[in-house]
Amino acid sequence: MSSTKKISINPEFFKLSNLSTKKKSKKEKKEKPPTELVKKDLKKQLINKVNEHRKNIQKEKLVKETNENVKEISNNIDQSLEYLNTLAHKKVEKKKRRRERKQKNKTVKNTEESRPSSQPPYSNLKNSSRPTYKQWRKTVKNNKNENENENENENEKRLRKKIVMHFVRHAEGTHNVAKAYNDPAHKDARLTARGKEQCRRLAEEQPLLLKAAAEEAATAGRGHIIKTKRRRRRIIATSPMTRCIQTANLCFDKDAHEITETIAFEELRETVNYQCDIRRKTSELKKEFDGTTDFGRLEKDEEDPLWRYWIERCGSEEEHTTHRESAALHKCADRARKFFEWVENRALVEGHEEEEIIVSSHSAFLRCVFNYGHTQEKFEYHMGGSEQVFDDREDKTNNVKIVQYLPEDGDAFEEYMRRDYENCELRSAVLEIL
Repeated sequence: MSSTKKISINPEFFKLSNLSTKKKSKKEKKEKPPTELVKKDLKKQLINKVNEHRKNIQKEKLVKETNENVKEISNNIDQSLEYLNTLAHKKVEKKKRRRERKQKNKTVKNTEESRPSSQPPYSNLKNSSRPTYKQWRKTVKNNKNENENENENENEKRLRKKIVMHFVRHAEGTHNVAKAYNDPAHKDARLTARGKEQCRRLAEEQPLLLKAAAEEAATAGRGHIIKTKRRRRRIIATSPMTRCIQTANLCFDKDAHEITETIAFEELRETVNYQCDIRRKTSELKKEFDGTTDFGRLEKDEEDPLWRYWIERCGSEEEHTTHRESAALHKCADRARKFFEWVENRALVEGHEEEEIIVSSHSAFLRCVFNYGHTQEKFEYHMGGSEQVFDDREDKTNNVKIVQYLPEDGDAFEEYMRRDYENCELRSAVLEIL
């Protein structure tokens, strides 16, 4: 009997394909994301992190700077407060010292005021706490003088006055057109039809005419035009030459502008050179302008006193045909100074309340007022070239200025006032009386 053992092998176990199939079935295969998508997400995340990091750094920097600024401001405030406290302390100390000094230097009068009124403020007793009668009287006198000086200073302040002045040259005259100044036909020349039209145009701007002129003055450099809530009081000061009186009456409505009076001044006349500068008799002027103009300031003599003076000095019209007063311009300057003295006296001494004065005059006179004594090279063309001759041999004032321009007004205002006037041109300025 043979002893044999048989081993049976299942052929299926040797099939490799089956094994791999089983393994695959057991484990599911994972899908890998696309390579390109992974790369894009990673890039985005990286950029976001970089940006976030940058923002954090900036935020930290901003916080740091803010803290530093706050600290600096706080320090500045502390320093300012410390400075102000120092000033306040000094002020308190100063007041305290002043009080102590006043208390120490208290006058005898103040000391005696605290005593009963029945007791006299002086004493004749030796070693008395009260002064002697002589000392007391001396103290009273000194106190009185001090009070009087204070009152005088206050009066001086009160006397400082500013007056708005409007200067207008007469409208066109017959002599301006003909340019025949030495022709007897133009003696005391009248206005032409064109001159009257110039006055009408100027008058049409009422009632804002003078206000506009004052504003023009302010823009030219002066700046301190006087303002008031109530309506202004005005007077007209005019040359007694017919063309100036006509201009004043035709341009300015007395009722509309509260013009109280029109006064004729010999001082406001044109430089006396030719026939056109001779005025008519006072009686003739009164007859023509009765009720409109006050001629009380003119000399009682019927004839023209200024023309008579120059005839006596230079000769007749036939003997002397060139300049008379313009060749000795200090004479015209003296007339202008006399007029402004009248303005000052009226404002300060007589106490008139006019706030504005309208001056109706002539080109050469106004040129003299605003140029005399000032440097001629600066605005030489304003002086009329060679027409004005400065002969100051008889000028005892040494070419003293008639008006003084304030430095703060600058050249603009000085040039504005110094240039020659056109017919019926009005300019305004503030006259400050000290």
